[in-house]
Amino acid sequence: MIDDRFLYERISRRLLEQIGAGSFAVGQKLPSVRRMSAMFKVSVNTVMQSYRQLEAEGYLEIRPQSGVYVRNSDVHDIPEPDGSRYPLLPVEVSLSEQVLHYMELHADPDMVRLGIALPGPEVLPVDRVMATIRDVTRHHALEVWDYMHPNGSALFTHHLARRSLSYEVPVTAEDIIVTSGAMEALSLALRSVSRPGDTVVVESPTYYGALLLLETHQRKVVEVPTHPRQGISLAALEQVFQRGGVAACLVSTNAQNPLGFTMSLERKAALVALSERYQVPLIENDVWGDTVYKDSAPPAKAFDRSGMVLYCSSFSKSLMPGLRIGWAAAGRFQKRFRELKQLSTITSTSISQIVMGRLMESGFYTQHLRELRLHLHDQVEAMAREVRRYFPPGTRLTRPTGGCVLWVRLPGGVDTLDLFQRAAARGIHVFPGGVFSLDGKHADYLRLNAGSPITPSVRRALCWLGEAAAELAAAGGD
Repeated sequence: MIDDRFLYERISRRLLEQIGAGSFAVGQKLPSVRRMSAMFKVSVNTVMQSYRQLEAEGYLEIRPQSGVYVRNSDVHDIPEPDGSRYPLLPVEVSLSEQVLHYMELHADPDMVRLGIALPGPEVLPVDRVMATIRDVTRHHALEVWDYMHPNGSALFTHHLARRSLSYEVPVTAEDIIVTSGAMEALSLALRSVSRPGDTVVVESPTYYGALLLLETHQRKVVEVPTHPRQGISLAALEQVFQRGGVAACLVSTNAQNPLGFTMSLERKAALVALSERYQVPLIENDVWGDTVYKDSAPPAKAFDRSGMVLYCSSFSKSLMPGLRIGWAAAGRFQKRFRELKQLSTITSTSISQIVMGRLMESGFYTQHLRELRLHLHDQVEAMAREVRRYFPPGTRLTRPTGGCVLWVRLPGGVDTLDLFQRAAARGIHVFPGGVFSLDGKHADYLRLNAGSPITPSVRRALCWLGEAAAELAAAGGD
């Protein structure tokens, strides 16, 4: 039986279905809270929770002393996932050869780079970071040259810990383990709570790197449908947890890649509560968390009272990918996590920790994030306009809350692998949607990187992609 705390999710889903079907038009007033309470046989507070959630997601407008009204908010863009396509059963992963081939094209400097999700150097503080690196190597040469203590740079870890002051159980500097990027953190987290042959739950669609990681470590996968605004289906997740046999759950709650959603605080808390109730460790990939546009968004880890969340993040997407610096707070699994770290790489790069500590101590990183969020938001909006302009009618796309990618669904059942191959021959790098899930569930989707400003070459590439997509759609329709 589904927990009462998730009833608001069912009400929200029903309302979205009715809005999408046109039963409630833009500007139309919805039934009162009391009427909805009687209709669904739930409390007034549950209905209000649903209304507030849909208002935060841009679907509704709550007018004091007047009522709740439908907003104009692209509700027809990416639809709610079809749950019938998700059997919720463990399967093997086999994507590595395919994905590595798709990634190789990013190394070609002559490509129009719309594939790999990464902010461009145009919006990152290259000069300031390089100046800090030069200053550190000049004045702290021996510290840079030597091994860093396995516990990490005190300056760095203390500033990381301060970011968690508002959490229900704040993270301390002693809780933090520095890693070589987020992927090492995720790998160590996975090995800390599971073994080869175990089953891990993931969102669908999810970051293809997570699926590669699970394949490399010989874990099986259960895919759970994930909504482009609300995040992973908590109802479906609870069904999987109830059945048992799950070693961990790997999720992103902020600016998720590729969908771009940020889960509400209520849903993050409910997600952690599920993890605690069923004693399933939650591995949280928050690599895009610092890029959420409107405000800083606390991760699910902020609601972790029992240590079930293994939090993983890095600065690769928000500052400099070449620093290769990440970190983790592994909760009750910290001892095993630290053992695995010391058995593999012992410690992480000294210079990256010292440089990052300096940038955080000076307040520069906080200032940079304010500017980066504005840039990424504007670039994503600009690319969305170009996609709507050039792509064929019936194209649907997400409206991200952070990060720099657009998740685009092409009309006519177009297989985006065909589009990828044609684009590559044309000198355009994109990423086909099929690798973000298993069994071809997202084969008609395309992920586009909007990490750099729209230039004439990018605009020409998007125009060509739109024309090619229209040709493929027309051929499929015949």
